[in-house]
Amino acid sequence: MKQYSSIFNDVLGPVMNGPSSSHTAASVRIGLMVRQMVPGKPVHFKAYFDKDGALAPCFHEQWADYGLTAGLLGMYPDDERLSSVFRIAEENGLKAEFNITSFPNSHPNTYKMQLSDEYGNSIDSTALSVGGGMVEIIEVNGFKTEICGGFYEFLIFSEASSEEYCIKKSEQISSMIISDNLVSYDYKSDGRCMYTIKSEDELPAYCIERIKDLIKADRLIKIKPVLPVVSQINPRVPFIFAKELVEISEQKDLPVWKTAVMYESERGGISEDEVYDKMKNLVKIMKTSRANGLSGTKYENRILGAQSVLLSDPNVKKRLIKDDVVNSIIQSVSAIMEVKSSMGVFVAAPTAGSCGCLTGTVLAAAEYFGMDDDQIVKAMFAAGIVGVFISERATFAAEVAGCQAECGSGSGMTAAALVQLMDGTAKEVCSAASMALQNVFGMTCDPVAMAVEVPCLGKNILAGVNAFTSANMALAGFNAVIPLDETIDAFNEAGRMIHPALRCTGAAGITATPSAKKIEEKMKNGEKNNISL
Repeated sequence: MKQYSSIFNDVLGPVMNGPSSSHTAASVRIGLMVRQMVPGKPVHFKAYFDKDGALAPCFHEQWADYGLTAGLLGMYPDDERLSSVFRIAEENGLKAEFNITSFPNSHPNTYKMQLSDEYGNSIDSTALSVGGGMVEIIEVNGFKTEICGGFYEFLIFSEASSEEYCIKKSEQISSMIISDNLVSYDYKSDGRCMYTIKSEDELPAYCIERIKDLIKADRLIKIKPVLPVVSQINPRVPFIFAKELVEISEQKDLPVWKTAVMYESERGGISEDEVYDKMKNLVKIMKTSRANGLSGTKYENRILGAQSVLLSDPNVKKRLIKDDVVNSIIQSVSAIMEVKSSMGVFVAAPTAGSCGCLTGTVLAAAEYFGMDDDQIVKAMFAAGIVGVFISERATFAAEVAGCQAECGSGSGMTAAALVQLMDGTAKEVCSAASMALQNVFGMTCDPVAMAVEVPCLGKNILAGVNAFTSANMALAGFNAVIPLDETIDAFNEAGRMIHPALRCTGAAGITATPSAKKIEEKMKNGEKNNISL
């Protein structure tokens, strides 16, 4: 069921630890939903990754196996126990297996899974990670589904004499539920049917029992939402194009951040105060992550040691080309990337691989100009709404469109945030985002040893500085020429034309160089690198 993108579901977040939002955080969310498909304690889990997909070469390095296991144990993406999850699984009697095989699929991040519980119940399911931690379960026990983690979902299995019977029962089920709901079905020629109920609220027990009696159900699965903002049965938003944002901002004399708050409030059916408070919380986490990075981070098996601390050394400062804002951006972006690489908690914005660009650049600029948290919050709303436009028209998945989908998107969002930080207009916000995106077409995704460190750190810094210059160009009155909506469409088309070998598969680019292969071998053997020190 189509839902409009949410700033907090699709763009800013998840709050997480681990190296990858599309692999680690998404896997946690998939595990959380699959866990709810069996009534007893999980005891045996099998996951399969297609050998030609994006998960096969890096599911361990980017923690997809950690994430799935954590979700099955009831953990969330920001749980600091993720690094110890296999020991915890063993203590809880859960055996998890991960296999590379071959199977037909339409998405590079496809998971095929089997789960059994202590009572002998089992479930087969297929899921997708679609970018930035967003997921979709597309099949359960051979029946088609669209479970994205935003609704209360009820899957009810029963025998059915015909498809007409399923249609009739679906209508009866819908009429029995007081709250807004959507009932669908999938009928199989062998006389089996699965009814799916999507609801914004959890259905009362008596209602479920009546429905089970109506269709003579032999199995029921209940799945609670795993996303921060619940989806709507009748989705609605005040606008969905950048040009509409500009029109509304000008007509109502609203700054972009306020227009973004209005969007998210209507999208999620929550108050504007609640929307604002959610962003305040994210900013608090961003600032904590940056502070942790600047104090120095350690982690055994990573490529780079702590480098952001180097820029605080007075002797190093003397050797730098003088530009206090840009050098602050370099340090701030690096600090947040180092927290990610040391498995600390951070905000994926819009992904884990691009988490440093937006958050690091905005915090550095705000600190330089002595701005308070409210100004940072407002800047992040401007970034968030540009991210919504990208999410609706393009993708945040490097596996689909290369790193321009991650660091590239982050750069466009950051440019918007910086213009808002300087109290720019809606036109200037969209112009800055358009120029920043135009500059990053064709950015490949080729992380060394799949560790999301090299060249990811440099690309995050590049994206931040690109955003800085694009923001200044827009504020000075430079003409972006191509409107933001059109730029995003072209951005999406160009990204999907990047060769699959350069889209996070480890097959080509920097990751395939001799030096990179040596590092990869060292990391597999558990040897320390710390090549930056």
